[in-house]
Amino acid sequence: MSKKLVAYFSASGVTAKVAETLAEAIGADIFEIEPK
Repeated sequence: MSKKLVAYFSASGVTAKVAETLAEAIGADIFEIEPK
């Protein structure tokens, strides 16, 4: 488990792809923020 976290919200999927790329590049965990 990493001490780095990329948390993101993406309505269209573009931000999700950027967040995934960033998390992989820096070795971070990733978390998608989902509206209720």
